[in-house]
Amino acid sequence: MKTKFIVTQKMYRDMIKNRKFLRYKYLAFLLFGSVLFLSGQASLRMQGSLQKPSGKPFDNGFHSITFKLYEVEVGGQAIWTEVQPRVQVQNGLYEASLGSIVPLNLSFNKRYYLGAAVNGGAELAPRAILGNSPYATSVTGKDNVFPTSGTVGVGTRVPDTLAYSLQLSKTNGTGTLLIDGAQRSELILKRASNSAAGSISFDSSNISIRNLSISIQNNLELPTGASIKYNGLSDWRLIDPDDFNTSNDGWICHEDWFNTTTKTTQRGIPNTPFSKSNILRPNQHGNDVLKKEYNLTNVPHTMIKVVFTYHFLDSWDADEGGWAAFAPSQNPYVADGRQDGNFYVAWYNQSPLKFSPDGFSSDPGYFGSSSGTDAGVQGEMTVWHTANNFWLFFGSTLDSDSNDESYGISNIEIWVR
Repeated sequence: MKTKFIVTQKMYRDMIKNRKFLRYKYLAFLLFGSVLFLSGQASLRMQGSLQKPSGKPFDNGFHSITFKLYEVEVGGQAIWTEVQPRVQVQNGLYEASLGSIVPLNLSFNKRYYLGAAVNGGAELAPRAILGNSPYATSVTGKDNVFPTSGTVGVGTRVPDTLAYSLQLSKTNGTGTLLIDGAQRSELILKRASNSAAGSISFDSSNISIRNLSISIQNNLELPTGASIKYNGLSDWRLIDPDDFNTSNDGWICHEDWFNTTTKTTQRGIPNTPFSKSNILRPNQHGNDVLKKEYNLTNVPHTMIKVVFTYHFLDSWDADEGGWAAFAPSQNPYVADGRQDGNFYVAWYNQSPLKFSPDGFSSDPGYFGSSSGTDAGVQGEMTVWHTANNFWLFFGSTLDSDSNDESYGISNIEIWVR
C-alpha cells in the first residue's frame, strides 16, 4: 500500500522563519514511500529529494544517510536509527528502504518524526511527521505542498524536465493513474493567467473511455481532421455556416449554370420565422444562378450534407420550381447543348402555388418590398464525395425579372463525415 512523505506548507514557513537551518549544508525533502516485507521483516521503501540550501539538487553519486525516528518533533532521543552507507543520488533524487538493515520493530500506533543526516553531518531540520500508521497518509498538515520547483518523477529517476511537471513511468506494463473519490473523482485543468487554455492531450492511436458519462459545460472543439464516432460510425460535423449577415460569404451570381456571365445579388433581412439570417437572392433575373466553391482541404470526409432554406419570393406560377445542385466547377458545361454528367441536381421543389392557390403568405410578403406568394422551404441534400473542392449551385425555372418573381437562399450549412 502507498503512503506519502512530503514537507507541509507550515513546515516550510517555519523553516523560513528559523534561519538556523541555513547553517546546514544540505536540505532534504521526503516525498513518498511504500511498505515492503523482506524475509518477514517490514521495511519502509521511500523516495526523497536532497537539495542544497541554494535550492540546487544534491551532487550525484553514492552517499551515506543516517535515518532516525523520534517521538518528538524537536530534541529527544531517537527510538530507531539506521545508517544506509551507499545511497545513490541522481539529480537530487534517492531511494532507500528503511528497516532493511535495522528492523522496524515499532507499532506505528502513534505519531513519529523522521530525521535524516547526510555523510555524517548534522541532522536536517525540520523532521518529517509520520502519521499513526505507515500504511495510511504519513505526513500531516492542512496544505501539503512541495515547496520547491522542478519535475517530479514517479517510477523514474530521470523525468523529462523540459516537457512535464509530473511524470509517471512504468517500464514493464501499463501506466495507470487512479483517482478514487468517495463521492466523485475529478481531474481539473486550470489555465494560468498568461496561457490560452487548459488541455488534455492523448498521445496514442486509440483511446478508450470506459463506463464514463461526459458532461460538457462549454464548447467541445475538435482539431482539423478529428471526428467523434458513435458505435464505430462518424457523426456529421458542421464545417462552414453561411448567414449573409455581413457579406455574400463568397457566393457569386451567374446568368446560368453553364456559363460565367456575372450578375448582381441583393442581401436583405427577412420578416419571417423561416430564417433568422439574411437572405441572398439574384437581383436582375429570376433564373440567375447562385454559386459558391467550397474547399475541404485537410478536412477528411467521405460524405457531404448541405442544409439550407430556399425562399419562393413574389408571383411564382404553379409549374415553376427551384433547384439545388453539386458541380465540380463553376461552369460544368462541355459543348453546345451538352453537359459532362458532373452537374448533379440533388434537390427540387415546386412553387407553393402548386399546393395552395393563395400561397403561404399574404401581401406584402416577407422579403423587402415583395408582394404575393412568399414562402420558405427547408432543404437538405447529401452526396458521397472525397475530393477537396466542390461547387454548390442554386437556381430556378423562373422566366421573369427579379422584381416580378425571384428566389433567395439562407441558413446555408455544410456538414461532412
